[in-house]
Amino acid sequence: MKYDMGGAASVLGTFRALAELKPKLNVVGLIPACENMPDGASYKPGDILTSMSGQTIEVLNTDAEGRLILCDALTYAERFKPRAVIDIATLTGACVVALGGVRSGLFATDDELAQQLLDAGEAALDPCWRLPLDDEYAEGLKTNFADVANVAGRAGGAVVAAKFLHRFTQNYPWAHLDIAGTAWKGGASKGSTGRPVGLLLEYLLTQEAAGSGGKRAPAAKGKPAPAKPRRRAAA
Repeated sequence: MKYDMGGAASVLGTFRALAELKPKLNVVGLIPACENMPDGASYKPGDILTSMSGQTIEVLNTDAEGRLILCDALTYAERFKPRAVIDIATLTGACVVALGGVRSGLFATDDELAQQLLDAGEAALDPCWRLPLDDEYAEGLKTNFADVANVAGRAGGAVVAAKFLHRFTQNYPWAHLDIAGTAWKGGASKGSTGRPVGLLLEYLLTQEAAGSGGKRAPAAKGKPAPAKPRRRAAA
């Protein structure tokens, strides 16, 4: 499970860095977490779950479990009235097939937010690549028994998973980083890469600089200039 919780670990890593850098920026971190073990009372294929948003979900694949708690975190985030929400998850093997271990998959409902994350990734040497969110990709998630199924077919799997999450993000600008291919290394160097902490920090510090009317200072020159009124974001 060290790999599966890579998204949650990146939130912790980002907040560890924020605690040291102390940017004048309001950032909320959410980590949905639960035990993931076989049990007689665990959910089963065919079960219908009711999400925090009230939308019902048909479980077709119990291994697509992370999105079932992540969707509730996305709903929970609404109470903070965020300027933007960025979720991070080792969500799909399909993203590994598409992009390998070089770039994280980026999905976004807001072009400005997407460009800011792309620029932050390049600046931090933690690159990502934007993938589509066309509504047609959600066709396979339709079901007669609930509002949505938790999986569809193999084709476009990373996009389909993002479209599942998209249903729960209608009230704020949203971006999704699928880090399935970039969060972990195998072989002799087995372990976490720490990605996308660098990308997220670069994005947040750039937001602080933008709020102060200045440019992001190079890391070697010390702490960024103080910002004016605090702005709110959620990661």
